[in-house]
Amino acid sequence: MPDSNDTPRFPMPKGACDCHFHILGPKDIYPPKAGTVFLMPDALPSNHAAMRARTGLERMVLVQHGGYYGHNQPMLDVLAAEGDIARGVATFDPEIADEEIAQLNDAGVRGMRIHSARDMSKLEEVWGQISSLAKRFVSHGWHIQLLLSGHMRDALLPRLADLPAPVVIDHLGLFRPDRIEGHEGFAAFLKLLECEHIWVKVSGADRVTRNGAFEDALPVMRELINTAPDRMVWGTDWPHTSERPPHKKGDPPIVVPYGDVNENRCLAVLADACPDAETFNNILTHNPARLYGF
Repeated sequence: MPDSNDTPRFPMPKGACDCHFHILGPKDIYPPKAGTVFLMPDALPSNHAAMRARTGLERMVLVQHGGYYGHNQPMLDVLAAEGDIARGVATFDPEIADEEIAQLNDAGVRGMRIHSARDMSKLEEVWGQISSLAKRFVSHGWHIQLLLSGHMRDALLPRLADLPAPVVIDHLGLFRPDRIEGHEGFAAFLKLLECEHIWVKVSGADRVTRNGAFEDALPVMRELINTAPDRMVWGTDWPHTSERPPHKKGDPPIVVPYGDVNENRCLAVLADACPDAETFNNILTHNPARLYGF
């Protein structure tokens, strides 16, 4: 029997969307790109469908795992099979041709994800890529999705205010709840949310908390939701890729198991972060419909 903490206090709305998940494999059809040292078990569309059935999620946004694949074909095949309930976010390619953007858009892709480096010496290079792509994405209605952390995050956040294309910040900006008080970066994050083109994935409670205490993320989630409830979306982050263990150069590849995360519990934490059922419904249905074009 599920624990009562795993049941959201509001009913799941029709059309609820998982706005962040990955498909990996099958490895005999889609092997990881050459040189990959952190291998992952297959996480297939049928497995994701089973999770959606357990949680009541109906729509989905597949984020192509750019660290694992060097191309978008695995994502495109899933989008073709799933039809109008699915959208995609492409793997990072700063040199993508306009013709390919148009083709991906026709297939259901709505943006591109950039996982920025942490090396601050690359700040201007990263910013140049972001600003160049944003200008090119405007005519296609695409957004830029950013996974940011640490000093690189804090340096980039103020610059995002002037971008012409929508921006989606992953996983609560990776701000840990025990560090937000007096944190200049978090204050800048809230200030940035005054801009109508800035969106946040108010998910990833498991990534910013410790020892399975996902509810510890509530202060961060509530601050963000209260600031811009109409630009919050949520995703499972399925299949819950884990932190990479140490790996020495020359050692054989390592298979990294997925984390044991209860998606219903994550939804329960989201519900607790929302002031009412209407906000919960908007984050799961209406906001994704606007951002991804469902």
